[in-house]
Amino acid sequence: MSARITWRTIALASASALGMVLASLDFSVNVALPAMRDAFGTDLAAVQWVIVVFIATRAGLALGAGAFADRFGLRMVYLFGTATYLVSMVCMSFSPTLESLVGFRVLQALGTGCLYSTAPAIAATVFPEHRRGLSMGFTSASLASGMVMSTLAAGPLVQLFDWPAVFWGRIPLTALALVIGLLAVPGSISGESRSAPRQKFDVAGAVLVLSLLWCLMIGLRLGQSVEGGWTSPLVLALLAGAPVALALLVWVERRAESPVLPGALARLSGFQTATGAMFLGHFSQFVIWFIFPFYITDSLDRSPVTLGILFAVMSSCNILSSPVGGWLCDRWGVRPVGSVGLGLTATGLLVMSALDDGSAIWHPAGAIAIVGLGVGWFQSAAYALMLGSVPSARFGTASGAMSLAQASGTVLCVAIVGAIFAGLSDHYEATLPVSESFLLAYRDVFRIGATTAALGAIWFGLRARQPGR
Repeated sequence: MSARITWRTIALASASALGMVLASLDFSVNVALPAMRDAFGTDLAAVQWVIVVFIATRAGLALGAGAFADRFGLRMVYLFGTATYLVSMVCMSFSPTLESLVGFRVLQALGTGCLYSTAPAIAATVFPEHRRGLSMGFTSASLASGMVMSTLAAGPLVQLFDWPAVFWGRIPLTALALVIGLLAVPGSISGESRSAPRQKFDVAGAVLVLSLLWCLMIGLRLGQSVEGGWTSPLVLALLAGAPVALALLVWVERRAESPVLPGALARLSGFQTATGAMFLGHFSQFVIWFIFPFYITDSLDRSPVTLGILFAVMSSCNILSSPVGGWLCDRWGVRPVGSVGLGLTATGLLVMSALDDGSAIWHPAGAIAIVGLGVGWFQSAAYALMLGSVPSARFGTASGAMSLAQASGTVLCVAIVGAIFAGLSDHYEATLPVSESFLLAYRDVFRIGATTAALGAIWFGLRARQPGR
């Protein structure tokens, strides 16, 4: 790819950026959960399926979407994903029941998985190879931009127009992405040689990946909410089905003509290091998204507007640090940038673990800003390492694998750390008031997050090697 900037290059970069922005706008749904609960006359546990089903499906489909893009070109999958995303927004805006809303979330997850799998791969083709770090910083900044937009706009939209606004509000941006994709993304971008599509797409492998993620993530979620808990027959069946699906996946992939995750790719050190760091990074910092809000609203007695501003501070720091991190990857290499980024994430989480009910608002603001800076650096380094380690014909698969690592870290954090938090809260409540027990459990799980991020920094520092050197 030439370094010369043209209008077509700008349009192609815009298509990539819009894809990542659309994929990250779903943070707004968390703000609308209470409104959905009230509108459908249900409880919070039931309405959380709007989140769980979406993340599990998106994670399971991303790898297959990436492999499909490698076989038949990024343009087809990008346009299909954008069109599917647009249709799902319209359908969800008019959903009459919670069940129909959850069903249409599966359709949205399909579109989002396609965008997550193709947008970073498209960005990698916009910049020359020696600017791979900068291109991934651009990708990470686009992702953070969507988070800022969703956290700042969701509250006012829901307050003025109720919960459907978090879906129909995205329609204009989605339509713009579809138009730019049709005009700017060439049919020849990426993909394998013309003879490659003659090989069969690994449908069985893609289905087994989805089945594995559904069994694991939905089983873990039901274990915390269904009657009978972890001893429920349904929970036991789902959790037992996960290793069965994994064994079948390994068996199928060894015999597939064109597997969704080629063994040669999975054995690459850069592939393993990047996905491992992405998993640990998202596992560590997602405690902010599902526990920190209760600290702000209950312990500090602050409004949801304050919470949205704090989330916007984190995302804004992510936007600022991502291009810088990508630029530093090109100059210094991915190892120091990724390790320092995860180290900053661990530091911010450790500072957040020291908060109490008397903390001034600048204390959590400063801590969450440190996390945002760290996330921007480590994501830029992880993407640069991944897409610098795999052949360009496998950029879609690599991007899908990174999306799978992100979603897996997110859902497992909610399942595992959420269960730990609930257990610690019950333990402390036996001898302490509810407010004090919450703070003690809050501190413990944030220390777990900080430790996980520190382990990720060590993992990246020991294993990462600059691509092409």
